[in-house]
Amino acid sequence: MPLETVFSIVSSIALISWILLFIFYSQNWVYTFLFSGVLLILALTYLNFIIQGMSGTEEGGFNSLAEVRALFGSDQALLAGWIHYLAFDLFVGMWIAKDGWKNDINRWMLLPCLLLTFMLGPVGLLTYFIIRGIKTQTILQNPY
Repeated sequence: MPLETVFSIVSSIALISWILLFIFYSQNWVYTFLFSGVLLILALTYLNFIIQGMSGTEEGGFNSLAEVRALFGSDQALLAGWIHYLAFDLFVGMWIAKDGWKNDINRWMLLPCLLLTFMLGPVGLLTYFIIRGIKTQTILQNPY
C-alpha cells in the first residue's frame, strides 16, 4: 500500500476518533473502543513502519537534533513518527475527556482543549490544566 494512502487512512481514523471522543466522552464504550481498537491499530501500524524505517540505518540517534533528523530520513520512519503523534495525542485527549467528565467540566469547555491537543499536543494539555485548575481551585494536578 502506498505510504500516502496509509497517511490518509491513519489521519482519517484519528480525526473520526477525536469526533467520537468529543460526542461520546461520557460513555464508557468510547474509551474501550478507542483504547482497544483504534490505539491498538495505530500502535501496530507504527511498529510496522518504524521497523521498516529504521532497519538497516546506522546513522542517527538521540544525542543531537541532527541525529534525530537522520533517524527520520526515510519516508517510512517519517510516517511512523506521524502515527506516533496521532496515537499519543489521542491518548492524552482520552485522558482529558475522561478526567474532565470526572471533574464535571462542561463538554464545551473541553472542546478547545481537545482541539488544541489534536492540533498542538502539549498546548491542549496545558489549556486543560488551566481550566481544570480553575474548576477544581487547585494548582496541583492529580491524575487519579
